[in-house]
Amino acid sequence: MPVVKKRNLQTETRLLLESDDEVELPPAEIEDNAVIVQFDKFKPYVPELLEALRAGTIAEPVPVMLDGSTFAVHGATRTFWVKLWHAAASDLTRIERAQVISCLPSTRGVQVVVDDPFDDEFYEEPDEDSLEDEE
Repeated sequence: MPVVKKRNLQTETRLLLESDDEVELPPAEIEDNAVIVQFDKFKPYVPELLEALRAGTIAEPVPVMLDGSTFAVHGATRTFWVKLWHAAASDLTRIERAQVISCLPSTRGVQVVVDDPFDDEFYEEPDEDSLEDEE
């Protein structure tokens, strides 16, 4: 199970989700006030994160963090970098705490289309006079 027990003197024991692979999170119970944010500018997006966690989602490790406990969770319009603490190692359906490290606009499903530069509508062949001038 990809959950590690952490103890903090100020709080009860919680289990930090850790994995080098993506983790399938089942629909989970999480209180609105269980989410803490690194920066206040992320607060308006917390309901989207809560919706994703409550519906069940995939948590993908964030490779640039290299800590094994920061995951990307994709919402409808944003991608959240989060750390998640659960109530029990065998039960991923109860999230005790979620810490938002970063919140980025989602680019999932975005497709960049580049027009064919030689398409007749957009491209004009240079005339021979202009080519001779360049030489």
